[in-house]
Parts: sequence; C-alpha cells; structure tokens
Amino acid sequence: MEFDATSTKFDVVLGIDSASFSAGIAELYNAPDKKAYDAFFQGEYQGQGVEGTWAVVGDAPAFRFEAPTLEKWRDSVDKNGQHPADGDLPADNVFVLSIPSLQMAVTKLPTVSPEVEFYGQVTLATDSESNTPTVSLTPLAIWADESQLGQAKPFVNGIILPQVFKKLATVLEGHEIPSQQIPFGQTTLDLTIVGVLITDTHLIVVATDGDSTAVAVPSAWPTEPVFAIVNRGYALDLAQQAAAANKNKTLYDKQPDGTNKTASLAAKAVLASVDNITVSSTDATSWSGDLNVSFDVSATVLGSTCALKKASNNIQ
Repeated sequence: MEFDATSTKFDVVLGIDSASFSAGIAELYNAPDKKAYDAFFQGEYQGQGVEGTWAVVGDAPAFRFEAPTLEKWRDSVDKNGQHPADGDLPADNVFVLSIPSLQMAVTKLPTVSPEVEFYGQVTLATDSESNTPTVSLTPLAIWADESQLGQAKPFVNGIILPQVFKKLATVLEGHEIPSQQIPFGQTTLDLTIVGVLITDTHLIVVATDGDSTAVAVPSAWPTEPVFAIVNRGYALDLAQQAAAANKNKTLYDKQPDGTNKTASLAAKAVLASVDNITVSSTDATSWSGDLNVSFDVSATVLGSTCALKKASNNIQ
C-alpha cells in the first residue's frame, strides 16, 4: 500500500529511527543465554559436495532506512539463490539490515568473513488471522561482498546465503506492528494502521480511530529518535470521553465507623462534571478543564449533627 501524504489522515502517528529499531535485533544477538543467537545468527549447511558452518560475528546486525545501491541489488540473491528477476530496485519503503561480518567456513577452502546486507521492504497488508491492517517487514534479497569470497563465491551465493536468508527472515517476522485495541477508561481505543512510510531516518506508522477526528498528516516529521503525535481534535475527543465517563463519580467518601461515641466526622466529594475542556496548543497529551466538585462535610458531637461546609467549587 503506497503512502500518499496528500490524502492520508491521522489520529496518532508513531515514529522510530533506525538506531532505536535496531535495538530489538541487538537484544536478541547479545542475549546472555545465547538461545536466540543459536537459533537465528548461526547455522550449518551442506550441498553441492560441500558442508560447513556460518555465524554472525563481531558487532550486532543493524537496520539502515535506505535502499541498497543498484549494483548491490543486482548482485544479491533470494531464498533460492537466484538474482532478482528484474534489476530494478523496489520503489518504496526499502531498508537494509547490515551484518558487518558473516563468518563462513567452507569445506577445504579458507574461512571467509564478508560484509553482508539483507534487504527488505516495509509493507502494510491485512493480517490473515486478525483480519486487521498490520505493518510487516518483507524479506527481499541478501548480498555479500564478493571481493572477500575468493573461490568460495559459488558456494556462498548458491548454498550459504539462501540459508542465512531464511533464518534472518524469521527475525524480521517478529518485528510486525499490528493495529491496536487499547483500553481507555470505560471504552476502547481502536487504532487502525492506515499508512506506513520509511523516511531517510525514521519508520513512520500512521493510525486512526475511525474517521470523525482524523486530520491530514503533518508536512514535516519530528526528529527525535522515538516520537508520537496525537492530533488535537482526537485528544479533545478522548478528554471529553474521559470526563463523561467520570461524571458524578465519588472521589472521596468518609463515613463514621461508630467507634467514637463522642464525636465523628463525615465527608464526601463528588465530581459533578468537567467543563470547558481545552487541549494544550503545544502538547496534545496535555488537557485542562474546570472540575465541578460537590463537597459535603459534617460533624457529629454527642449525637448532634453540625454541617461544617456544603458547596460546589470550580477547580481549574
């Protein structure tokens, strides 16, 4: 699904840069128990009369939000060891998972440790199980620096890289971002993903909660490593829902427990309403309003009740 900035609307936008997105891969790669490393970042292979092992070594793989060069793309192979059917790069939302060093031991040949790049594309499609729009990372191809392969080149491209491709594809599948249903007071926020975009620095996910409050996406994105944008109309709608859900809610209710026969105190505060709700012009997650609170406080002294205060106050 192509992202159209002129027609896409949002209630909430989430953004994450490549370094933050890479943290998930690094956590798996560097986990002390090595279970994830053994499962995803090393393996064995055999075929065409050769066998051996491969392993990611050194620094953890990391994402770059950019397309490969045309030369690298044409030299890459897919899960079957085949070069791309056409030499043209995919049009949109392509990323690189960079592996600084992939150590490969090939039968009767010197061990090689070339730089490897895994190419994928961020896509938005309907999940077959949940039937909701889901952001997925789709594997495309894998490339190795052939200048470091020597005589191992045909075995690397034909046997090893396809197996590495399949293992890393499993890692990418764990980075899905589904549409969200979030409890909010007595209701549920039903955020449906309507757009996804890779910029030079960030993965951008756009979501709406229906069409009533959605507005056009911003013309420029924030630069923080991780950010969230909430449109002010949606924020105001949430604030009003929260206020309505808490109307006439008892905030405090202290009644005599009967243990003090000489004197006792009773107090009750009820939130009658929240009026004049406004949303901050600089922060849509900051709300304010007038609290209409009814206080009732009374004291009983030797069985005689005296009302100390009973009033309604507006508190901003």
